[in-house]
Amino acid sequence: MKALTTLFVIGMFATAVAIADDADDVKAAVESYFAALNSGNGAAMARYRIPEYSVFAGGGLIDRSSSTAQQRDDFQALADAGRKLNLRIQHLDVRVYGNAAVVTGYLMGTDTAPDGTVSQSRQQRTGVWIKQGGQWKEVHRHAARLFPQ
Repeated sequence: MKALTTLFVIGMFATAVAIADDADDVKAAVESYFAALNSGNGAAMARYRIPEYSVFAGGGLIDRSSSTAQQRDDFQALADAGRKLNLRIQHLDVRVYGNAAVVTGYLMGTDTAPDGTVSQSRQQRTGVWIKQGGQWKEVHRHAARLFPQ
């Protein structure tokens, strides 16, 4: 009985460590994802998305993609045309549930269009990430503009 109790206690701590490591891994993936966006690197950005990636932003309908290659190419075309992002996620919070994670935070920064028009980005952002093949990838994101109080 004592051995069983000892194994149970060790198992509890090992699980907590695994979840903590996963949360750190998700945070690192999120930061790398935004670094790829900010550098205009479509191939690096696409590594953090799945083919069926979906977006709900701006009050419109949910936008779903059908391929990671299309996401990469669309993003790269905008970057090559002169779109520049300077985004950072603040108050990043990650909750891991097995092979899934919910990521929340506030997205701040600028989005410069190819014509030079600069838009301020101030958004609440929620992302759903999954662990696939040992790598964390975003499945869906929802963003809503923040309005000053």
